[in-house]
Amino acid sequence: MTPAKRGYYCLIQFCPSPSRAEAVNVGVLLFCPEARFIATQMVSGNGRAAKLVGRRSFDSESLDAAKRAIECRLELDRDRFQTIEDLQHYADTRANALKLTDPRPVKVFNPDEDLRKLFDELVAVEERP
Repeated sequence: MTPAKRGYYCLIQFCPSPSRAEAVNVGVLLFCPEARFIATQMVSGNGRAAKLVGRRSFDSESLDAAKRAIECRLELDRDRFQTIEDLQHYADTRANALKLTDPRPVKVFNPDEDLRKLFDELVAVEERP
């Protein structure tokens, strides 16, 4: 078994009205400096987010664009994320309806698998029959 590495995760939350502090988890970010790993996993649909604000006033395309922007930023600037402070700074500077929670510690054994597990545990919702 691979020894654990120190990692951090942030929930990616859709928060259309920060003053109301209502949010829906739409993704998770995993950062493992030792493994030089930073990646996200996002929900494919926006049903829960639409339910939060009301389907008539919800713009699914804008939310999809915001999710892609986070993914692209992390991919393009991967080398700029060296420390937990770098991740915290990025989380603190998010200025649209997608927010990142403060980084939380997690043991990382296999970054890709651990990201999937975090997503399944904290974000994914079982479909109703």
